[in-house]
Amino acid sequence: VKGALAGTEWAALPVLSQASCFSRTAAIPAGQVTIRDAAGLYPFENTLEARLLTGAQVREYLEYSAKYFVRTAPGDVVDPAKLTNAEGTPDYNYDAVYGLTYDVDISEPVGSRISGLSFQGKPVDPAAQFVLAVNNYRASGGGNFPHVPQSRQLWANSDEIRNTIIQWVKAKGTVDPAQFASVDWRLTRAGAPVF
Repeated sequence: VKGALAGTEWAALPVLSQASCFSRTAAIPAGQVTIRDAAGLYPFENTLEARLLTGAQVREYLEYSAKYFVRTAPGDVVDPAKLTNAEGTPDYNYDAVYGLTYDVDISEPVGSRISGLSFQGKPVDPAAQFVLAVNNYRASGGGNFPHVPQSRQLWANSDEIRNTIIQWVKAKGTVDPAQFASVDWRLTRAGAPVF
């Protein structure tokens, strides 16, 4: 998305990236990576879009996503096997957003769970503009996430995201999680990390 927006009026805006959990068991094993391995990370035929959102809209998007976690009071036992799928929310309808740091406080009610939302170490300004790299399923209203379907589309690609992933792996030659993986959000209860 950053490359696609280069040279446009949107080039200077920060790009955030939406990611859904499609499989709890998908993994890239050590050794030779196959196309099947890479495709297993993204089993759907979705394409990539760029949508314009405000900081307030991004917060509401994250609040909606956080309904995925079962409300758990401070001091209650946390059973990881029973912590998710609240309100019948399937795994693929839980989104994390890369490019921000934030906490999801599972002791709070739905709609009041996101705290410490920041971009590059500073609190997110509700009026700030962000580009959200999002799949076309979300962009067209899949999962009923707020704001994205009505937001301005800045760019769209017709290539499937899994093909983009495969091409990225081929170009890199080596997949090293240390080069791209980061922990930007965490589950908390009353400010204390759950895990």
